[in-house]
Amino acid sequence: SWLECRPVTPEVAGSSPVNRATFLPLSVTEMAFLDRISWPIALMLALTLGLAPFVPEPHIWEKLKMLAAGELRAPIDMLDLVMHGAPWLFLLAKGLRGVAGRPAG
Repeated sequence: SWLECRPVTPEVAGSSPVNRATFLPLSVTEMAFLDRISWPIALMLALTLGLAPFVPEPHIWEKLKMLAAGELRAPIDMLDLVMHGAPWLFLLAKGLRGVAGRPAG
């Protein structure tokens, strides 16, 4: 689960109610959906949705330049960055999962 709760033990340092919850990364089973999508599909998503529209320049590149320049202020631009960046983040997660020794499809 995302949130692990430890029991409060007054005698043990660090077991106060404030420190009980610890954020944990996604588990192996929660990331299994990455294995069900093939590499060609993941690449096609990144190259089409991640780069569209292609002219005059890929949208993700435009938004990354705006982010680097500190000009990414409008909500629509932030949404564009998230939507066009998601296929690339998915591809990165799939690659990292494969490098970590888990099957990546």
